[in-house]
Amino acid sequence: METLNDRVFIRITVPNVLNIAGVDDRDRGTYGPDRVVSEKALLEKLPRERFTLFLKHQPVISNESLGMFDLQLSGHTHKGQIFPFNLATKLYYGTHTGLSKVKDNALLYISRGSGTWGTPIRFLSPPEVTVIDLNRD
Repeated sequence: METLNDRVFIRITVPNVLNIAGVDDRDRGTYGPDRVVSEKALLEKLPRERFTLFLKHQPVISNESLGMFDLQLSGHTHKGQIFPFNLATKLYYGTHTGLSKVKDNALLYISRGSGTWGTPIRFLSPPEVTVIDLNRD
């Protein structure tokens, strides 16, 4: 873990393989919005010729980071967790589960997660444990 002006993030380059970058959840209790790292500042320092995996809790794509990552892994939505909240998360986020293409050939994967928030109930939103295989071409 590194900090940039007291903002928490992770940035790793595995030589000749890939980059991994991640930011803390912007709504996380003690950090809050004033501790959010600029995604652009974080991602622009990574080698562009490597595959870049971006870890971000909320499935929001920042316009400033488009074209700077290949795959963003997110969660947060729990696919609504309890019907009819899945309709609200779908309206708010556009995509609330699974793999989707975003601009500039980037991909976004949103996991439903295996836990819950609030009431420990899931209805019409089964939990999942996701395994993602990254293969070189």
